[in-house]
Amino acid sequence: MILDLKNIWSNINHNCVFCDLISANKSICHDCFEDLPRPTNPCLCCAIDLPVTSKYQYCHQCVSNPPPFKRTYAAFNYQFPINLVIPKIKKERQRFHLTWLAAALAAQISNQPSSKHPQALIPVPISMLKKIYKGYNQTEQLAQYLGKLLKIPVDDSLVLKNRNTRPQAELNARERKQNLQQAFSVTDNIYQHVAIIDDVMTTGSTAIEIAKALRETGIEQVDLWILARTPL
Repeated sequence: MILDLKNIWSNINHNCVFCDLISANKSICHDCFEDLPRPTNPCLCCAIDLPVTSKYQYCHQCVSNPPPFKRTYAAFNYQFPINLVIPKIKKERQRFHLTWLAAALAAQISNQPSSKHPQALIPVPISMLKKIYKGYNQTEQLAQYLGKLLKIPVDDSLVLKNRNTRPQAELNARERKQNLQQAFSVTDNIYQHVAIIDDVMTTGSTAIEIAKALRETGIEQVDLWILARTPL
């Protein structure tokens, strides 16, 4: 109850969530927002930051072993202070951060030249057991905010999680891949272009497994929209 009241209060107060100074947009002041870590030369496929001097648009991994998603948009790099904020959403129920984070991601996507919006936004699902325990799925709420801002429908029943899995953050790259094998199923659909919505991408194992399941149903293009990308 106290945490839920904090979410409500934080959405109506006028102080920056970082410096506590008065903020015109009620979430984060201009200076703090400008200081947040952003990709400077992201790979078009997986959004990993390439060297600023690189003449290539794709990283070596995406060229040699292309993932089943076509394009990734990341609002931020998973560095300070973003790497402190997102865990608070998951573990401390500070969901008020999702409003300004979603607005930042939506603005970035809207500014992309000739970017065609997907037919639906697909939040990364969690198991029913975990959802009952937590009381919410932060990626569903993120997708809802993005959907309202960009006027794109959200389909939170297209992808289902078949079983409870170990938290990906506790595993190495190989274990992450094995942990999610056959963990997702996709219902019948007529989509041709969708975007997976997630908060953080590290190895990409979750997005790869979901994108593969989506492509197997006949969906031609799967994109990935995330709040933050973990640097190499």
